[in-house]
Amino acid sequence: MDQVVEISSVTKLRRANKAELAEIFDVSVPAVNGWVRRGCPVVKRGSRCVPWVFDAIEVAEWRAKGPKAAGGIDPQLLPPSERKAWYESETKRRELQVRDKELLPVEEVEEVVARTFAHVAQFLASIPDNLERRCGLSGEMAEQVDNWICDEREVLVEALLSLGAVDGA
Repeated sequence: MDQVVEISSVTKLRRANKAELAEIFDVSVPAVNGWVRRGCPVVKRGSRCVPWVFDAIEVAEWRAKGPKAAGGIDPQLLPPSERKAWYESETKRRELQVRDKELLPVEEVEEVVARTFAHVAQFLASIPDNLERRCGLSGEMAEQVDNWICDEREVLVEALLSLGAVDGA
């Protein structure tokens, strides 16, 4: 006997959140995040406590075409009026991404990273003194721990400088 399926049921079967989509395509959730950044079709963007919604068939089609084919518009090839409209729409899209905290200004990220590293550096600097006072570590041993910590802090500073986002001050 033929089974009758309502269309709304089929639509529900096509819908998936990030974890389900990752399972369907046998990839990780971070891979799905990368797809979204490259233009993967999204039915509904998620946020805190609100799951993302994807149409699995649309995503499969997007993957079959390849990310570049789905959103790889070269504005230099457009006529001037369309090129202007494209740049204006991209500007609006970026503004929305910043407003929705999908994109963060570099200055904010640098400030948070700098504050975090300052806190970590201050904590690391206090370790030898705390070991000496609270744990009865000898002065010589505390000095050796301090030297090790200083060496590791220099490694962290070099790693941060290699990112090119901070001054060497």
